[in-house]
Amino acid sequence: MTIASIRRLSPACGAEVSGLDITQPLGADRVQELHQALGENGILLFRDARLSPEQHIAFSRQFGPLEAHVVGDFNLPGHPEIFVVSNVKEEGKIKGAVYAGQYWHSDLSYMPKPSMGSLLLCHEMPKIGGDTMWANMYQAYNALSDVMKNFIGGLNAVHDYSNAYDTYFAHLKERPPLTPEQRAKTPPVEQPMVRTHSVTGKKALYVNPGFTTGIVGMPREESQPILDFLFRHSTRPEFIYRHQWRPHDLIFWDNRCTMHYALADYDFSVRRHMHRTTIAGDVPY
Repeated sequence: MTIASIRRLSPACGAEVSGLDITQPLGADRVQELHQALGENGILLFRDARLSPEQHIAFSRQFGPLEAHVVGDFNLPGHPEIFVVSNVKEEGKIKGAVYAGQYWHSDLSYMPKPSMGSLLLCHEMPKIGGDTMWANMYQAYNALSDVMKNFIGGLNAVHDYSNAYDTYFAHLKERPPLTPEQRAKTPPVEQPMVRTHSVTGKKALYVNPGFTTGIVGMPREESQPILDFLFRHSTRPEFIYRHQWRPHDLIFWDNRCTMHYALADYDFSVRRHMHRTTIAGDVPY
């Protein structure tokens, strides 16, 4: 059995999958095909995915165990597997994580076992703006010089969730600081700077501006220029796919070989409301 239709979205990354009824169980062969397609393309787009929260969870679970976000305040009531990304305010309270992902990052790279993948379902979106960009970290790695590949190939970097709150969210009253309990759940971790994908066997650059704060064994004055170069390098235009959302788009992306950025280029008085599930991953190597 083969995927009904798969079409590349850009030279950088991404493919659109069509011809599947994702409200029904896929079967082991189809799931394996999608695992392979995800690893090769970095992101998979499913159009017109009119899924209830229960269907969203059921579809996601076919690819692995789900995990709830450490900031439980933004989980969907009754469905902790769903993380709500939203600027919608009802009864004086915002329904989800506003300003979420407005910096380059790979989901949960700050955990010992980062997320394998994420599935974001668009429910409401402004007619103009609110796009998301993904960077292909296979291509970013491949475009490095052999000298740089050899240099970073044996190095680990520090990833820290607090960095996003201490920098990108520091001035936003809608995103209060992490509590001591939340910080205790997410202490800094060390990850390889070059990651081998467990499905494709390809190597990908594995650092991101949102959570990567240093290189193990180097003082900041040595490590920061290297990281700054890698951050600039990995977001070169030729490595990036920019997605213009439609309501009911579902995007499944691979955190092992991509990073992403949600653009804040829209009128925040216009509703933008999305649901995300997160698939558990393994220890990077």
